[in-house]
Amino acid sequence: MQRLTAAQSHLYAFIGSLLGSTREAPDVLQETNLVLWQRSAEYDPARPFLPWAYTLARYQVMTHRKKISRDRVVLDDDLMGEVAAAVASRNHNLEDRLRALGECIGKLPGPQRDLIRRRYADGQAVKALAAERGQPPKALAVLLYRIRLALGKCIEQAAGGTP
Repeated sequence: MQRLTAAQSHLYAFIGSLLGSTREAPDVLQETNLVLWQRSAEYDPARPFLPWAYTLARYQVMTHRKKISRDRVVLDDDLMGEVAAAVASRNHNLEDRLRALGECIGKLPGPQRDLIRRRYADGQAVKALAAERGQPPKALAVLLYRIRLALGKCIEQAAGGTP
C-alpha cells in the first residue's frame, strides 16, 4: 500500500504521457490503482515497484484507448509501446534523482535555498520576488537559471551521471 501511494504522481505522469493529455488521466489512474490492488499478490517485493506498476498502467491505457478509439484518432499500439518504454526508462532512477535533489538543495547557501523554495515550492512569481529583493526580474531569472544549472550538475554527480 505504501509503494502504491508513493507511486501516484509517477503513475499519473506516466499515464498522462501515454494518453497525450491529462484530462483522462485521473480516470485511467483510478482504474490502474484498482488493478494494482487486485493483483498485489503477484508483485515481488524484492523487485522495483514502479516498473511493475508501469506495465499494468500501460495495459490500462491500452484498454482505455480501445474504448475511445471510435471517437478519435489515437496512437497505434506499437508507437504507444515505444513511448511507454521511453518514459519508463527515463524514470527508472527518479527516486534516486529526487533524493539527490533534496541533498543538493540542502547544500545551497541559505539565501539561494530560500529563493528556490519560495519560487518553486511556494510558487511565488519571479516578478514579485524580484520586486521584494529590489532587482530587475531578468536579473533574478538569470540567478534562478544559474542555481538550476548548479543543482542539475549536483544531481548528475550524486545520481551516478545518468539523466
